[in-house]
Amino acid sequence: MQRIERNAVRGASASPAHHTALATARTLGVALMLGALMLAPRAFGLADFLTTDEAYHWIRFTERFDAALSAGRWADTIYVGHPGVTMFWLGRAGLMLERAAREMGWIGATTMVEHLAWLRLPGVILQTFFGVTAWLLLRRLVDPMVALVASLLWAMSPYLIAPGRVLHLDALLTGLITLSLLLLLVSWQRQQTGKGGWAALLGSGALTGLALLTKGPALIFLPFTGLLLFALAPAKAASLWRETGRQTLVADIAHRLRYAIMRYSAWLGIALCAAFVGWPALWAAPDAAIRAYVDEIIFNGGRPNGDGQFFNGQAVGDPGIWFYPVTSLFRTTPVMLFGLIIFAAFAVLDARRFWQRRATPFDHRYRVLVVLIAFAAFWTLVMTLGAKKFDRYALPIWPSLLVLAATGIVREYVAARAWFARHATAMQRGGAWFARIPLAGALVLGGVEVGQVVWYHPYYLSYYNPLLGGGPVAQRMFLIGWGEGMDQVGAWLSAQPDIRYGPVISALRPTLQPFVPVDVRDITDLGKLPVNYAVVYLESVQRGAHPAIYRQIESMTPIHTVTIHGIEYAKIYQLPRPYDQPIHARFGDEIVLHGFTIESAHDHLTVTPSWGALVSPARDYTVFLQMIDSQGQRIVGVDVPPAGVGGLPTSAWQVGQQTAVPLPLPLPPDLPAGTYEIVIGMYDAGSGERLPISGVSAANSPRVGAHALLLTRITLP
Repeated sequence: MQRIERNAVRGASASPAHHTALATARTLGVALMLGALMLAPRAFGLADFLTTDEAYHWIRFTERFDAALSAGRWADTIYVGHPGVTMFWLGRAGLMLERAAREMGWIGATTMVEHLAWLRLPGVILQTFFGVTAWLLLRRLVDPMVALVASLLWAMSPYLIAPGRVLHLDALLTGLITLSLLLLLVSWQRQQTGKGGWAALLGSGALTGLALLTKGPALIFLPFTGLLLFALAPAKAASLWRETGRQTLVADIAHRLRYAIMRYSAWLGIALCAAFVGWPALWAAPDAAIRAYVDEIIFNGGRPNGDGQFFNGQAVGDPGIWFYPVTSLFRTTPVMLFGLIIFAAFAVLDARRFWQRRATPFDHRYRVLVVLIAFAAFWTLVMTLGAKKFDRYALPIWPSLLVLAATGIVREYVAARAWFARHATAMQRGGAWFARIPLAGALVLGGVEVGQVVWYHPYYLSYYNPLLGGGPVAQRMFLIGWGEGMDQVGAWLSAQPDIRYGPVISALRPTLQPFVPVDVRDITDLGKLPVNYAVVYLESVQRGAHPAIYRQIESMTPIHTVTIHGIEYAKIYQLPRPYDQPIHARFGDEIVLHGFTIESAHDHLTVTPSWGALVSPARDYTVFLQMIDSQGQRIVGVDVPPAGVGGLPTSAWQVGQQTAVPLPLPLPPDLPAGTYEIVIGMYDAGSGERLPISGVSAANSPRVGAHALLLTRITLP
């Protein structure tokens, strides 16, 4: 009795202010936790690799945008019709942070990737803000537990993390559109309770204006918002209109139209004002800015990708209607996929109950889910109509799908906990642990989500659902490769002792150049200049670009393959050293002699054979090079490893290794005029056993012995 009284006194002493402070502290704690989960995988290790768009466009455009603003050249802030202005503002903030850090002495001169990391940083911070703010809004719209699970899925979804780490548009567009949609729903919710909701509506409009400044597909949200405002408009009762039947329907439509037009006009006006304020080019050259915007949509977004696409195992122009459903399915995590399946099952059950009862049990939370489904379907449909398709173009629907998945997970968890609790009470022993099985299952799912984030860092672009085969299956179905892996290509090349022999060629030259100490040339320079290594990137092969060039390169054996999470991103080929006279002789089954070059001086000859490894040789071999006269006498010769004295022994060669070391043959001063044979061979340095030669004729002298190759005959004066 005393305990009850103490609890009553304690409860009475807990003022509303105390409860408010406790709730605020709890909200702040969850927000900080979500912020940390959002920020960590996105911000850690930003100096990793350059995506193609960053290397070719966004770094340079951001720096030009900063220079134009600093000089007050407002009309010069048009660089691409996307228009990407919000990204340029964020990149400029990164430039300012980098300069401030340098002025304070915190950093010195930065490399290209370090410079890019500074440009990426403000966008990463904004992504964290998007995620936390979305949770705060979702708490008002759906079950608080659903909002929390959805935000956790957002924080740990590799598909959302990957574009959120780079200087690009799609993650930024996703955050702006998502918050705008949620604010629209909050506005509708507040209007339902008689609180107006105008502040949320205008906030949604401002975010939409920023989305329009980010990327043209934000235009899709304009008609959807109009339809949404019409659908969510409160209906007028028939008694107020004093009409029945068809007249009531017409009157209700007219009322909804007035409601939607009034709010849509205010919403759109704020969006256009935000777009005007955010893009300096609209102040000075509005006609040029709008023309660039429209041209980008018509001439770029409205055509198939100019570099080619790849879907379902073949190079195509337009991947078709199944592209976004299939690619999105592969981008889900196992937990998200589980949640979506469960949500679909519960949705079918709820629909059956609705039709059986002939009365709707749905509250505003169900309507929110219906709106999210409608948005995902509408966005996907409109994007499908365009010929140009990339999986990241569907990214704005992802937060909505995560809310649906979270709804399925929470409902399944609640149902499972109730079932286990009922059966646990019937158990005399072990009931306590039996009742905790749903919680343990939830913790396992959470561990899977966290584990995949750690495992895939920083190559989140290479994530594909392992339940569907992961990367090995995805690389046979989708266009893969945005520059990831080029850092590993560069690291391997830079570690090679002969890296400075000559340039490297690659189709994605700017994405590789920052990682190697030599010049990187375009893949089309093959045959135009001596080349050391060629990098064949998966994306280029999938598109079917330069087929003749790639057939020539891929006829050889790659010396190294960069594989990330089961995806063979790049194959590195060491090209044969240049030679004047082709031979293509095989020495055993291990080494090939592509050809040779011979140069003559007054007192010596220099023969440079071009060797290649067909496999990794098991032994150390020595080359013998001899000059034989017409009588079969050995005039001069040299025995040396193929890579030269002090060079890499053949037992350390890799498959595809290429080398060419000049071999001098000094000419005796009393050498008579005549015709001489130059022969070459290779033998085991330990046993002296010569390697058999195939593909060409042997030398024509018994004094040379077996397995000697006649390179050429020369006539000396």
